[in-house]
Amino acid sequence: MIQERVNPQQYVAHYAAHRGISIEDIDVAPVVVLSWGKNVTKSFADQVAAHRCRYWLNNEEHIVYPLYTGELGGGRVSFALCPEGAPATVMMMEEMIACGARLFLGLGWAGSLQPGNPIGTMLIPTGCIREEGTSAHYLGREIPVSPNARLVKLLCSAAEAEGARAIPGVQWTTDAPYREVQDKIDLYRQQGVLGVDMETSAMYALGTFREIQVCNLLVVSDELWGEWRPAFRSSELRAATALAQRIILRCVEYHSRSATLP
Repeated sequence: MIQERVNPQQYVAHYAAHRGISIEDIDVAPVVVLSWGKNVTKSFADQVAAHRCRYWLNNEEHIVYPLYTGELGGGRVSFALCPEGAPATVMMMEEMIACGARLFLGLGWAGSLQPGNPIGTMLIPTGCIREEGTSAHYLGREIPVSPNARLVKLLCSAAEAEGARAIPGVQWTTDAPYREVQDKIDLYRQQGVLGVDMETSAMYALGTFREIQVCNLLVVSDELWGEWRPAFRSSELRAATALAQRIILRCVEYHSRSATLP
């Protein structure tokens, strides 16, 4: 394997030494729930009475990406706000892995390519079209990326328990949201691709490379198959996101309980 000149463990160790703390003091749990919405991350933390992690690397006064850690289902869990886009999300995940994270569940949003998946629909990407630049630094373009199969099953079970359905399928990930051109949307729609986002394929590539568990649950926030129909900041999307949060928390509970079974 090609050796990294500076790896995440080195950076985290440098940070801890500079602060005069241990890596354990950074307080990243083995299970991490990621989101790209400040209010969503804070809501997660409030629901389980999680505390804000004082020594988190991205928690300085001039940085607005807090981390919270608490307990759910008998296990420790962290909730992290991530910057949008594959490069920054994967960089933050690398730092969390260096601090002990081993499982990531992401709650994000996606543009829908399918008329059958309107605003509020929940998607579980089980395969990806990789049009972001980050994943190629971890895996060759010819290597398919996918989520952890066990997490897919747990998310589907959690959705069913909440009276909802999460649709599995292929997701398109891109670095250029303002270059989602009509011809490509039409092509991917015809191929059955569910939606488009900016992080999933890179997260899954990192999961494969670092041998950690990753799976995303995405809520359709806008429709792209015809005239653009956005629902950002709408009550409709807020309600769907709240349901997705309940699914994620239930999934964490399922994981925590099953992890302790003989």
